[in-house]
Amino acid sequence: MLAQLQTVARKGLQLSLQGLILWPFWGILLLAASLLYKLNELDHQFNVGGMNHWKWAVNLGAILLVSFWTLFLGRRSRAISLAILDLVLSFLLFADLIYFRYFKDFISVPVLLQAGQVGELQASIWSLIQAQDWLLFADIPFAFALAGWLLWRNRAARRSSSYVSHSIKTRKALWRKAIPATLVFALGWSLIYYPVEEQKNGWARGLFVGNWWNIPIYNVTGLLGFHGYDTYRYAKEHWFGKGLSDEQVQEAKNWFTERQKLQKQMESEPLFGDYKGKNVLIVQAEAFQQFVIGQSIGGEEITPNLNKLIGQSVYFPNFFHQTAQGRTSDADLLTSCSIHPLPTGSVFIRFAGNEFDCAPSILKGQGYDTTVHHAYDGSFWNRNNMYHNMDYDQFYNIKDYTIDEPIGWSLGDQSFFRQTIEQLKERKKSPFYALTITLSSHHPFKLPYSNQELKVGTLQGTIMGDYLQAAHYVDSAVGELVENLKDEGLWDNTVLLFYGDHDNSVYDWKLYEQLFGKPVSDIDKDRIVRKVPFFIHLPHDEHAGVVDKAVGQIDTTPTVMHLLGIPVDNRYLMGVSMLSEAPKPVVFRNGGFTDGQVYFVPNNDGIAAHGTCYALSADGPTTTDSASCAAGADTAKKDLSISDRVIENNLIAKLREEEQ
Repeated sequence: MLAQLQTVARKGLQLSLQGLILWPFWGILLLAASLLYKLNELDHQFNVGGMNHWKWAVNLGAILLVSFWTLFLGRRSRAISLAILDLVLSFLLFADLIYFRYFKDFISVPVLLQAGQVGELQASIWSLIQAQDWLLFADIPFAFALAGWLLWRNRAARRSSSYVSHSIKTRKALWRKAIPATLVFALGWSLIYYPVEEQKNGWARGLFVGNWWNIPIYNVTGLLGFHGYDTYRYAKEHWFGKGLSDEQVQEAKNWFTERQKLQKQMESEPLFGDYKGKNVLIVQAEAFQQFVIGQSIGGEEITPNLNKLIGQSVYFPNFFHQTAQGRTSDADLLTSCSIHPLPTGSVFIRFAGNEFDCAPSILKGQGYDTTVHHAYDGSFWNRNNMYHNMDYDQFYNIKDYTIDEPIGWSLGDQSFFRQTIEQLKERKKSPFYALTITLSSHHPFKLPYSNQELKVGTLQGTIMGDYLQAAHYVDSAVGELVENLKDEGLWDNTVLLFYGDHDNSVYDWKLYEQLFGKPVSDIDKDRIVRKVPFFIHLPHDEHAGVVDKAVGQIDTTPTVMHLLGIPVDNRYLMGVSMLSEAPKPVVFRNGGFTDGQVYFVPNNDGIAAHGTCYALSADGPTTTDSASCAAGADTAKKDLSISDRVIENNLIAKLREEEQ
């Protein structure tokens, strides 16, 4: 009796397994279960909006849409295809996670077009990977093992005529595959369409119009849905776009007319033209943030040279970077061309052939010799092409430097500054406009032990400790730069500008609290990330002091024009001189802003009314009614929209054609 029961059980198990093999949906269900788990884990790590029921639905729908086609395949081909699909999507999620840790954003199609630069970022990438991240690939061996077992199982079955007969019937009956495939497609489409429409008609109204910040889109579409929408958005912009209407062109033209009224105010204000004909030297410092200025650790100043120099300069303590995914190249675009970056990718790569009004071409028209200096590969961020378009006389890159002080990515900043001054001397041209871009404080901030001169105490061995060491080294390099300029007789004939290009990608707030010795509030977190130092040293330490006005990178070129006495004319710039009394808010790429009176932090859902509005006073920031920031949020949205319109449609060139 027992033997008979065992035989029946074995046959039942065999039939169950056989039925499972023949059932077309089991592989997709396993894939969906695995990916939903991974997407949930990533959502917790992103921490930009909970995995609500809508996101669960669209995530499942996206998985069904990317896998329904496997139902048209035979069982063996389907198993292999699903295993490969699992591997590809897992790698995409892994890449998204690492990218998000550095940029606080998601990978987009324009970013993928910059993939050739990944090799240069190896050190930063490896430093961002955590051991538990490899769990994203834990199911891959099982997926391929299952596919292999199925191949072996089917090979054995093929020997039987019944299997052959069944296979022939299956191949002939394509409609039997089309029905389940259509059902899965329809279900996947419904799980995306209806939740997205529901949200588009509710809290996410207007979200898919224009270039929105990626995070609110993610909170509607989920991660796979975001990538699908981003692909559609890119195709629409580059392949199926209809261009601008006459009304949109006129709207942009009117915007610049109004902005030029503000910009022209500087032409009747103090300091306009007071430094006409002076040299201009700009230092764009990699990942250099304001919180290190004036800060000490273990009784030692982190930036003693910069602290001293700031006391002899016009200092702007409320200066903010306004970069997006383009990072260093965005900072370059903002400061040189006075226009906002795009929310996805780098303008340097995507639109290097467009027409812009940039500092090198403006100053070149005033008789300046214009150069840019960066001890790295000229193709990185597509600089060779972009700088040619910006009309620099010369781009000095890694081929023009001797790597006699190898630090981090390339040449140490001390040697970089020394060799840059030599290059300027060899040109024997005056006045000059020179932009220098440093590298030594690049993530992950690993300096050789011999260059680690700061005692960071308990922060030793942490990424914050490494960052402070790098900042201290850059400070010493700037100190040597000043002495070199003095030795060469250039100091009293040169306007020196110094600013940080973007944040340091260190978001472990416990490390900041350890450094500051106090808790860090929510608004402090936002301002720490966005604030970078900016000062202007004028010959003979003239006009030294503090200007509390809220300003940003986009205001840099108008400020240089102010000092040199260059009129605005009909140039298409979005910034306003920092030295002018003309009011203008500092707009961030995510739609946030500050005007010195209020500070607006948008919510991850993109709705202005859901954002946090802070009133700024001498006693510190306090939350206030969101209505106080409503008008400013609308202005910020408008500014970003106009900027995107200009860049994506090469609008400056079109407006110039109309002027002729």
